[in-house]
Amino acid sequence: MIRYLKTCLLFLPALLLFSCISPKSTIYLQNKEGNKDYKNVYTKANVVTENYKINTNDYLYIRVITENEKVAAFYNLSSGSGNNSNMMMQQSGGMGAKMYSYLVDDNGEIDFPSLGKVKVKGLTRSEVKQKFNEILKKQIDHFTLMVELSDTYFTILGEAKAGKYSMSKDQISIYEAIAISGDLTIYSKRKQVKIIRPTMGGVSIVKTIDLTDKNLLNSEESYIYPNDLIYVEPIKAKIFGFGETFSLGIVTSLISFYLLLKTF
Repeated sequence: MIRYLKTCLLFLPALLLFSCISPKSTIYLQNKEGNKDYKNVYTKANVVTENYKINTNDYLYIRVITENEKVAAFYNLSSGSGNNSNMMMQQSGGMGAKMYSYLVDDNGEIDFPSLGKVKVKGLTRSEVKQKFNEILKKQIDHFTLMVELSDTYFTILGEAKAGKYSMSKDQISIYEAIAISGDLTIYSKRKQVKIIRPTMGGVSIVKTIDLTDKNLLNSEESYIYPNDLIYVEPIKAKIFGFGETFSLGIVTSLISFYLLLKTF
């Protein structure tokens, strides 16, 4: 028994070294430019809005606002004046209620009252607004048009508070997404976070980013769009069982037990 414990104790230093988590691996936004062989792989973002393209299964809140309630009723899913529209937007968090939104179908179209099928897939929100303005100004003299994405969300899995989270904007930074979800666990691979993004062709692309690199901030690669999936892998210590349940108390107990047996 004592020989067995001696063998176990010989492996304790390696065990402790393997299970330790370096503070440097958990710190966000580090300046790595002085590190040997460092290369900045991130592209500075020149435009921080209007990058997201409308895709299949998205929901668009579109409302024609005019003082003429009969005209408003003709062009909207539900009748109402501009004041009623503004009130509904406030009640639904500014993104538009899903029940008053238009689903983008498999053909990339929405079915709009009085206009029929309108192609919106592949356009930004501003481009959709411009397209509808061009159509409607031929039919209405005075109106205001509201176009918003509704029911926008991102999903996070792995070493984080996994779940599906709503977005208040068309795009947010990866750091905002992490904050919304409640941060990553200490056992996360912050240097190898994967962003899985659906494309117009139906095939998802995968990007790997390093959250500890300061150059990621405000880069093209740092933004999260609706329907993105963020996957955070666990570090090796967690994979091999040295997670939340691992404690130095176990090591202390083994040493105490060994010393006790040695006295006999």
